[in-house]
Amino acid sequence: MHHNRREFTKRALLAGAACIGWTHPLLAVGTVHVVQRGDTLSGISQRYGISTAALRQANRVPDDLIRVGQSLTIPGAGASSAADALPGRIHIVAAGDTLSGIAIQYGVTVAQIKTDNALRSDVIRVGQKLTIAGSSGSGGGSGRDYLAGVRAATARINVRRDNWKRIVVHHSAIKYGNAAKYDAAHRRRGMQNGLAYHFLIGNGIDSGDGEIEIGPRWHKQLQGGHVKNYHINLTAIGICLVGNFEQTHPSQRQLEAFTQLMNWLRGDILPNARHFAGHRELKGERTICPGKNFPLAAMHQRYPG
Repeated sequence: MHHNRREFTKRALLAGAACIGWTHPLLAVGTVHVVQRGDTLSGISQRYGISTAALRQANRVPDDLIRVGQSLTIPGAGASSAADALPGRIHIVAAGDTLSGIAIQYGVTVAQIKTDNALRSDVIRVGQKLTIAGSSGSGGGSGRDYLAGVRAATARINVRRDNWKRIVVHHSAIKYGNAAKYDAAHRRRGMQNGLAYHFLIGNGIDSGDGEIEIGPRWHKQLQGGHVKNYHINLTAIGICLVGNFEQTHPSQRQLEAFTQLMNWLRGDILPNARHFAGHRELKGERTICPGKNFPLAAMHQRYPG
C-alpha cells in the first residue's frame, strides 16, 4: 500500500510539474598549456585562474574553438587569481552568490563548504566570510564523459545550426522524473511533440545522476515548448535538470554534465546560440525557475553573451 501511494504521488507531481579533478596551479609568466581532448577555453581559464577573455586575447583566439595539440600561452596576470583559489582562502559572499556557484568557482562541493563553515542550511548572506578549505578531489570534475551518447545520436541528426540562437536552463521543480515520464506527462497536457525540453539531465532517482537524455525535439530539430513565449521557443534550446532547486542543490554530476553539454553545444554544434539565460530571466516569464540554488551567476560568467 505504501508503495502504491508513493507511485501515485510521483505521478501526480509529474503531471503538475511547475516548470516546463583539477586544482589551481601557481603560475609563472609565459606558462604554456597544450590542449587535450575535452578541453574548453572556459575550463582552461578556470584551471589557471584567469578570464576567458584574457586567454583569448593572449592567444589571438577570436572565438571558443580550440583544437587538440594547440599550444596556448597562459598570461602571467592570472597568478594572483590562481593564488586566491588555493586552499585556506576566504570567500566573501556577494550579491547573487549561491553555495553551488561558489563550489563551482573553487572546485569543491557544496557539502564541503557547509561542513567547513558549520552551515546548517543553504542560506548565506551578502558580506558573509566563507572558508574555502581546498579542492575536494572530485569537486573540480570527475573526468567522466557525459556526452558520449549525445554525440553519437547527434551525428545522425541534420542539426539546424543557423536556427538556434539561445539556450535556456530550467529545473523540473520536482525531484522525480526522467525523459520518458515527462514526455508522457507533457503529451497528456496537450503537447503533441511531447517533452518540452531538448535535453534532460537526471539526478539519480529515475535516471542516472548526470545522465543526459535527448528529447524528441532535439532528434527532430523541433521548436521547444519550455517557455510561454512562442517566438523564443522557435529559436531556444531547452535544457532541464531534474530537481527542485528552491529546496535542494543540483548534484555535482548534474553540474558537470550541464557544463559539458553547454561547452559542446556552444563550441562545436550551435555557433549562433550565444545567448544564455535562466528561465526566470526571460521577459514575461513569471517563474522562479531554475530555482535559487542553481548557480546562474557562475554560469553567466562561464557563458557570457
